[in-house]
Amino acid sequence: MTTEKKLTTTDLQVNTVLGLQTNYKQLAENHLAERFSNNPEFKAEFIKTFSDLIFSQNDEMLEKLAKTRQNTLLNAIFKATEVGASFAKKEVSFIPYEIFKKTTEKGVEKKVATGEFDAMVIFDINFEKQQILKLPNCKRFFTAEVHEGVKITENLMTGTTDFEGENDITKPTIGYYACFITTEGEKYDKFMTLAQIVERASFSPQFKSGNYKQASNNVHYEKLVVRNLMKEIPKISNELKSIMAVEDVQYHDYIEVNEPVQKIEEKKVNKLEQAKKEIADKKPSKTSKPSKKEEKVDTDTGEITDVEEYF
Repeated sequence: MTTEKKLTTTDLQVNTVLGLQTNYKQLAENHLAERFSNNPEFKAEFIKTFSDLIFSQNDEMLEKLAKTRQNTLLNAIFKATEVGASFAKKEVSFIPYEIFKKTTEKGVEKKVATGEFDAMVIFDINFEKQQILKLPNCKRFFTAEVHEGVKITENLMTGTTDFEGENDITKPTIGYYACFITTEGEKYDKFMTLAQIVERASFSPQFKSGNYKQASNNVHYEKLVVRNLMKEIPKISNELKSIMAVEDVQYHDYIEVNEPVQKIEEKKVNKLEQAKKEIADKKPSKTSKPSKKEEKVDTDTGEITDVEEYF
């Protein structure tokens, strides 16, 4: 009698869409066993979250999932499972980042795609708000935009923020405010100007200035204020602790997919180097008759053009 050998995580073929969809359950079980987190309840939720991710994506994202490094893929699912967030409901988003390696060719340093991806998760601001509202000690929680014309002062006696004047929504937004009031009547609040939010956000390697061009009704501004207030709220849940831990992680310097800037620069450098090589090959020997035309390389485009004749 022969027993069927159980496939290990390394043995499983999950680098294709079909392989991932076929073997994801076994991959999940192996991963949880390896990190000693395979209690029945959590395992069931983990597999459900994994399935939720795989079967809620379009074909393009499925291809990226199959090429995502297993460790970061499974860690992303682990984080979503810890807080009970659903990929299908868009309570959490899966963001793949293409991995590049640095190489040097003929003295020119460039980044070459490895064909693999690393994963990160981003929790939706409304999901975070719902988690805060569910806290046993929450009496009231809200956020608001603060508009031009409102006078803002910090109350030195209470440590909270005071506002004077009408918050006219037709006027430009100058900052964002979040407030948490406990069942005991204690107030925790946070106000940040637009400049303060952008300055804080810029510490992240994934910071994109374009996300902060629109001041009004912008979740990027609101989310950062809420995240900083969460650090001051007492008795927060384990789910919120997990969200904060994910939000505060400093990710590695990977280049996001569809980011054109670096790729354009690479093509320009490669084209210029190729043009230089072609010119070197065309240079006449000492015994040959020199040409009447001189070729010139455009340093911006890498194109070769003819210039005036010389005598």
